[in-house]
Amino acid sequence: MSTHHVLKAKHREVKNSTAWMRKEGWVPGVVFGKDFDGLNIMVAKTELKKFFHSSGKVFEVEVNGHGKHLVAVEEIQRGHLGTDYLHFSFHKVKANEKTTVTVPIQFIGEAAGTKEGGVVHAVINEVTFKGLPKDIPEFWEIDLSELEMNGHWTFEDMTPPKGCEWAGNIDTSIVSCHPPKVVEIETPEPQDGELEVPVATAETEGSTEEIAEDKEAA
Repeated sequence: MSTHHVLKAKHREVKNSTAWMRKEGWVPGVVFGKDFDGLNIMVAKTELKKFFHSSGKVFEVEVNGHGKHLVAVEEIQRGHLGTDYLHFSFHKVKANEKTTVTVPIQFIGEAAGTKEGGVVHAVINEVTFKGLPKDIPEFWEIDLSELEMNGHWTFEDMTPPKGCEWAGNIDTSIVSCHPPKVVEIETPEPQDGELEVPVATAETEGSTEEIAEDKEAA
C-alpha cells in the first residue's frame, strides 16, 4: 500500500441534506469499523472520481478536524446508469491486523490456446484477499501465457501475493480457454405452395443466368 494515497474529505453534519450535498458537488459517505463510533463525511465528486481511478483499495482518508484513518472500500453506490456516485462506505482497518479486501483482476499476455484457435473466457474480474493492509495489492495480475487449449484455472491452481491468502472458495473458476462455439443454422423447410429456389454454387451446373432462364421456361 502506498502512503501517498490520501483522500481529502470533510466532516458532514446531520443537517446537511443529501439533496444539498449533491447539488453542491459533494458525495456523502461514512467511515465505520470495529471499536469505532463511525464518521459521516463527504468528498467532492470530482476528487472522488479521480481518486478511485488512481488509488488502491486500501488507503488513508483525511477528514478535517478528525485526523487520518486507514480504510478499505466497503461499498460504492452508483446511479442507475453507473456513471455517477451516490454514496460510499469505508471500512476502518488497522495496519497491524489482517483485513479482507476485494481488488480487480488484470489479465496479461496471450494464452497459448489462442494460437490453436481457442477463445479466452474470464469467469470473474475481481478477487478477495485476506492480509495486512500493507500486503494487499491494488490489483491482481494474471499471466495467461501458459493457459492452453481447454485449460481451466481456479484459485487452487494459483499462488496468492506474498502475505495474502484467498478469502473465498479455492474451487472458484477464474479463466478458461476453449474452442469457439459452432452455431448450426437450420434452413426452414419450404411451406406448401412455395418453390424452393436453388442456389448456384461451384457444384451447381450452369450459371445463375441459366438457372433463372430455366425457371422462366418452366
